[in-house]
Amino acid sequence: MRLSIETEQRQVTSSPATLQKNAIRVDGRLSLNRETLDFKSFSADGLYGPYHLPLKEIVKVETCWGKGAGILPITPDGIQVSMSNGDKYQFIVANPETWVESLTS
Repeated sequence: MRLSIETEQRQVTSSPATLQKNAIRVDGRLSLNRETLDFKSFSADGLYGPYHLPLKEIVKVETCWGKGAGILPITPDGIQVSMSNGDKYQFIVANPETWVESLTS
């Protein structure tokens, strides 16, 4: 799958989201702008995030399951963002199909 980086047509999107890393879940805000996908935690401790993922380095975006304890599928409202360096980020969001479409169009 090849992603388009025609950023002039992309709308800015932002919504509450949960970052999922193995068994750890962190609530915050996911935002899409012309150059990056950003996640900022609501927590002041800053252990996870903020993350700034350049759109030109995103190679794949797909829906995934949100998991309880990092192993039990509990919600189909997840997206997984795969980067060119092999890193993967999972977020639980409302309307995951809309996020996938926004990131791949």
